Amino acid sequence: MSTLLKNNNRIWRQLVIAGITAIVVFGTYSCDDMVNVTDPDIVTPESLVGQQGLETLRAGSLGDLAVAMSGSAAGHGATAGLITMSALMTDEYIYTGTFPTRREADTRNVQSTNGTMGGIYENMHRARAAAERAAEQAAEIGGLTSIESEMQNVAGYSYIMFAETFCPGVPFSKAPADGGDLQFGEPLTTEQMFTRAADWFDEALNSAGSANTQMANLARIGKARALLGLGQISEAANTVQSVPTDFVYNIEHSDNSRRQENGIYIMSTVRQQWSIAEGKGGNGLMFRSANDPRAPWEDNDEKGQDDITKYYNQLKYTSSSAPVVLASGIEARLIEAEAAVQATDNQTVEDIHNTLRALEGLPADDLSGMDQDELRAYHFKERAFWLFSTGHRQGDLRRLVRVYDKNAADVFPWGTYFKGGQYEPVLSFPVPQSEENNPNFQGCLDEQDT
Repeated sequence: MSTLLKNNNRIWRQLVIAGITAIVVFGTYSCDDMVNVTDPDIVTPESLVGQQGLETLRAGSLGDLAVAMSGSAAGHGATAGLITMSALMTDEYIYTGTFPTRREADTRNVQSTNGTMGGIYENMHRARAAAERAAEQAAEIGGLTSIESEMQNVAGYSYIMFAETFCPGVPFSKAPADGGDLQFGEPLTTEQMFTRAADWFDEALNSAGSANTQMANLARIGKARALLGLGQISEAANTVQSVPTDFVYNIEHSDNSRRQENGIYIMSTVRQQWSIAEGKGGNGLMFRSANDPRAPWEDNDEKGQDDITKYYNQLKYTSSSAPVVLASGIEARLIEAEAAVQATDNQTVEDIHNTLRALEGLPADDLSGMDQDELRAYHFKERAFWLFSTGHRQGDLRRLVRVYDKNAADVFPWGTYFKGGQYEPVLSFPVPQSEENNPNFQGCLDEQDT
């Protein structure tokens, strides 16, 4: 028993040490400052010291974050990412494939043994651990504030995604730089994960200073997203006031290797396993009949991969190299609009949304007669279309329940599942079984906690 635990600890430590795998370039609004790094075949703790080791850590962190978020074309049946799996937990997509681990997400009945989520969880932790270590290493070397800020941002977004999509109880372990024994982390509550994310974004802002506006704006949006999760709505809006609306920070994908391809495109257009939903579970938005340019789709009169379910293909990502937006100025404006909703400031909510809608040629809406509940419903619907298939929806629906006291049965898909059975009342992913090697692990602190 002790030998097995020791071996598992060694394997987990190797995963956490670097997350050094094939590289997916993860970029900003401009790619001019991206660093070219070669793919390492074997990475040892000794090779991760100094500036050369720092570049290896950085590349591994960015690559693992991209795969954790978007998935990839690699693996049997391709690799699903958190964006697609969390979308199944909500009303964005229905599952038209045959993989049981993915269907579990569509019914919100995900088991701790779910291999798809286990892989996503490990990729996200590898990205987080390598980013934390790279940020520390950049600070020790000195004069590398751009990399330091970037890695602090990656760490922050890792905590954000754990907080928004997983149940409370996620531990965050650390592998020492010298290759010593893994330092097992304590399980964190949802509030603690959001708080730690905000702390990392503060560090990223400090490192970016006034010169690196791209990293600073990424940090501002990330911190505001964490503050939304903490229910600090007006503070979130204040945080993003200086972010320009045309700011965009992308997760970049490439045809260079299967691991670098956009897994959302692969899982939908190529594999036909993720189909655009329509009124999913009674509460879902009408993503198809809205015919909204922010959530484009097509009907080719085809069945999904299961050869049973009618398939509707998303057109937001039209190639395997299509980038995925991690943060944008549009999201900044939406955060400001949410604060205006909180203040029942109908005119400001209307002005923000209509200004944004004009960017897509959409007609202006009159919100003057709405009460606060109607205003909030309108706002979250607009958020859903603007941020469609980018990994925001599950966090938004959970925030409606946790922060705004909405009934989960009125927010999430509910009742009878279209392939038989019921949607489960669980709103988040469980912590995977692999964490049982951690003596501090307690499982989900509360599976019903939103």
